[in-house]
Amino acid sequence: MEKAYKAGLRHQPEQELEHLRKAILIDPEYIAARNNLGVCLLEIEPASAIVQWEEAIKVNPHKGVLYNNLAIGYVLIRNLEGAERAARMAIELDRTTNRARALLGLVLYEEHKYTAETFALLERASSEYDITHVFAARVLMERGEFQKARTHIQAYLSSRHTEYRKDASELLDFIDHSGQARDSSPDQF
Repeated sequence: MEKAYKAGLRHQPEQELEHLRKAILIDPEYIAARNNLGVCLLEIEPASAIVQWEEAIKVNPHKGVLYNNLAIGYVLIRNLEGAERAARMAIELDRTTNRARALLGLVLYEEHKYTAETFALLERASSEYDITHVFAARVLMERGEFQKARTHIQAYLSSRHTEYRKDASELLDFIDHSGQARDSSPDQF
């Protein structure tokens, strides 16, 4: 593990993978090595990463981080049902983390489950993960709650996060235009 850690610091991913695989050969129940190997494999071989986390969970089914990582792997291979189950287990095992809440909220959003639960998960995680404001707003918009959605979009736009600023601005424009259309409708009082 120490050699893998040093290879990671030197940005030598092949050596890092090699050392982690050796650690697992020496001790197949070495959870940290399996978890780290899964993390290293996630971008290049998500199915192999999933196998590592599933094996680690067999050894110790009480580590929330393993389920969280497993959920991410399932999202990447578009197994949203598996991702939802894994994210729910991550929350069950570690009720203090917003990481698993954000992940479950995003999975539920991807499953088109625009429920109060989805919104609550995303809203709670928004204190740590600015991007969840955007998804919380989208859930609210699907539910027709445009003014609440506006608040979340504005919160995101006032954050230091910039990756989805264009999308958030477009959502805000949509809210503004749809609000004007509703306000000018003769059926509205």
